[in-house]
Amino acid sequence: MLRLKRLTQLLILTLVTATSAAALEDPDAWSLLRLAEIREEGLDEDWRAIKHFPDELRAAADAFEVDGFVVPILPEPYLKQFLLVEQPDNCPFCGNSGYGPVIEVEMKRPLPDLPEFTRVIISGRLELNEDPETFQMFRLVDAVLIDQP
Repeated sequence: MLRLKRLTQLLILTLVTATSAAALEDPDAWSLLRLAEIREEGLDEDWRAIKHFPDELRAAADAFEVDGFVVPILPEPYLKQFLLVEQPDNCPFCGNSGYGPVIEVEMKRPLPDLPEFTRVIISGRLELNEDPETFQMFRLVDAVLIDQP
């Protein structure tokens, strides 16, 4: 039993190392975001989300450029605040519990209203949310539109 447990630990360590190495070979924004980790601790009132942000992500945070898909939060004639996802099927509101990283975006200047899942390239300062009382991890502030491919 102990041997099986050790083998399982080695397999997990190998997968985590391989995933991290692959992300570092292709250091696009979403690969860097996927390097961040979150785990839950405690129960009920003692619950908290423990987050770890790697140095590579912290180093890129001041001028963070990302290509993704817009998920509006509120129906408005302009977009000042919205969510950005890597792929449309990663939408956190679409019933898929296995979605990847999500960035809350605060634009420096509002964008005209865009249809849901419009692809954009934006740049801004990435805030890493270390608050242990929420699962939210990323917020891009002072964001500007670079392109709308």
